[in-house]
This record gives sequence, structure tokens and C-alpha cells, in this order.
Amino acid sequence: MKRLLLLIIVAFSFATSVYGQNFYGGLIAGGTMSQIGGDDRGGYHKVGIVGGAFAGLNLTEYFDVQMELKYIQKGSLSNDIENRPGSDPFLIKLDYIDLPIVFSYNLKNININEFNLKPLNLEFGLSFDFLVNARQEMLGLEVTASDPWRKVVLNTVLGVRFDINDDFAIGLRTINAMTSICKSSKYQYSNGVVRYTRRLLPYYGMFNDVVQLAVFWKI
Repeated sequence: MKRLLLLIIVAFSFATSVYGQNFYGGLIAGGTMSQIGGDDRGGYHKVGIVGGAFAGLNLTEYFDVQMELKYIQKGSLSNDIENRPGSDPFLIKLDYIDLPIVFSYNLKNININEFNLKPLNLEFGLSFDFLVNARQEMLGLEVTASDPWRKVVLNTVLGVRFDINDDFAIGLRTINAMTSICKSSKYQYSNGVVRYTRRLLPYYGMFNDVVQLAVFWKI
């Protein structure tokens, strides 16, 4: 894992140095709210942080592509003790190094009631999560009997970014796992605490769902 992260950092730095003046870059800082599909609990109750750096390139007048390297906290939190007396409070805390590649489309060619939408950008892309830390608790006690978490997860990224000025922007994104964050199964596994679900692939598992609100600072 350390070698993989080092390779990502080196590639990120090389890309920026090669393109020089054609690239812009900066820092990212913000927060997350997350849940896990397949843990038999709903609601974006797990709060976390996100931070890192980005480098982008203007492809055309309207399209940009942006590569990011971030630390992001995901997981699930439930305190439904009344309805789940044998399993709550329940916590899954997953920390990742996140590597998104995001395309953005600027809406400068659209006007609504004589108001130009130039500050708005629609975002779409993919990201790879590399697990760096995992913790699971049930009834306030850490669960150490098993380590089901996958080291690499593929996500989709959709969002909207508002340019405050030339240096600062605020972005709201939804980041959803397309591959299971744990060992998957051909059948819908259920043990009374979690109940697996499935998405695009014909396998059951658990999936991160995250809402991210962050500030982008060009430097």
C-alpha cells in the first residue's frame, strides 16, 4: 500500500511539472456526510473530513479535467438503540486516500432571465479509494474478529461547483461506490446486524455513499 501511494504522489507531481503553465492547481478542504448501503441502516449520520490537493487542465472553453489526491473519511453511524438493542450503537469508520479524475462543464453559454450561469460548473467522473484505516464498533466495543474491508474501491462522482472568484470555489458532490467495500457474495448475506445489497454488478455487498462539501483554492 505504501508503494502504491508513493507511486500516485510521484505521478501527480510529474503531471503537474510536465504541463507547467497549462495546468492550474490548488488545495481542497471540507467535510463529508456518509452512509453505507448494505449495512441495514439508513441516513447520512457519519460526519468526516476531506482534504488534499488538485491539478487541472482547461481542455476547451467549456471543459476542464481535474485530478485530485485527497484524504477522505467515510463510513456509517447509527444510534438506534430503541429499535436495535442488540447491535446499536453501531459504527463503521473507513479512511481512504482518494484519487478522483473529474471532468467539469462550465455553463457560461446559458442565460436565465438575463443572468449568466458562468459561475456554475457541472462535474462528473470516477475515483479510486485506497483504504488506509478501518474501525468497526458495535455496542461501543471494537469488532476485531474479522477484517472484511477491500483495499481498493471504485466510485462515481457527480456534483456542481460554484466559482466565487478566480481563486476560490465551493463544490457539492455525491460520491457513490460501484464496487463493494467489503468481500462480496453471490447471495444476499444477512446476520441480523447487516444485510447486503447490490448495485451494478450481480454480487451483494456494502457500498459507501458520501455527500462532500468542500472549498477549492487555486494557488
